[in-house]
Amino acid sequence: MKRFKLISSFMFLVALVTIIIGCTGSVSAATDTYVTLDINPSVELIVNRREKVVYANALNEDGEVLLAELDLIGMDLDAAIELIIQTSIELGFIDVESEEVIVSITALAKDPLLGEKIRNKVKEHVNHAFENRGIIGRGQDKAFVPDFVAEAESYGVTPGFLFLVKAAMFADDELTLEVALEMEVSELQAIIKSTREEMKTIAQGLREEFLTAKEALITEFEAEKADLEAQIEAAEGDTTELENELAALIEAFKLDMATLRAEFLVESEALRLEYKLQVQARRQLHHEAVEDFLNDMEQRREAIKEQIQEFQNKRP
Repeated sequence: MKRFKLISSFMFLVALVTIIIGCTGSVSAATDTYVTLDINPSVELIVNRREKVVYANALNEDGEVLLAELDLIGMDLDAAIELIIQTSIELGFIDVESEEVIVSITALAKDPLLGEKIRNKVKEHVNHAFENRGIIGRGQDKAFVPDFVAEAESYGVTPGFLFLVKAAMFADDELTLEVALEMEVSELQAIIKSTREEMKTIAQGLREEFLTAKEALITEFEAEKADLEAQIEAAEGDTTELENELAALIEAFKLDMATLRAEFLVESEALRLEYKLQVQARRQLHHEAVEDFLNDMEQRREAIKEQIQEFQNKRP
């Protein structure tokens, strides 16, 4: 009896810890914010309630180059943005001689007020980084192209939410648009984070090719699936054989999709090595201009301080 009580107590503690961890994870997901920054390199971040970066990923090939040697995970949001701006300058993505530089920003959280708060803070951090360097630049809300806005309106969601939906669909091969549109922001963020943590991300340079191949698999699968389901529905006798065939089709589709992603992941690793080489090449190419800029930065900053502030205060 004593042994039984000990086992019962242990099981209770395990269950309690599991519940606490689960609740903590849910709370964390609910207070995370999905952020994107478009300079020309485009990157996505997920920031927790303590304003620390818990996820970072590229959204285009220039973004892959930008992040090739950066580890933003665990950094404070302001420090991460500072590093993104500085590295963008070093690699020539931000032209220090440009008349003006715009960084487009989105931020989306389960709580809209939290999303707005983080978005404003990101813009402040971006503005501060430009002001400190004597660059006429600012952060502003991302303006989506009209077709994308119209698509979002047709689904009854915001463009920012649709952008997050499509990012999650790129990460999860089994996630459909219909299902994703009904999910919470925190659920979509969790899909994106888990994919990155499991190293299943495909390099952005292969994105279109991968999505085309993926869509072809889905189209073929949906047609065969619909045909079998119609046969099952119309059958008057035993449908076991047809149901088994449908189950086999579904499993084969999952295997084909996993194989496709695995093939592209292999190519992605090779491509990411190329991105690292591009980092070195771009840094060498822009080294002299960046050095000259840094040497004159303080004098330049003081000379155009008011011009920078005026530009940052101007409505887009």
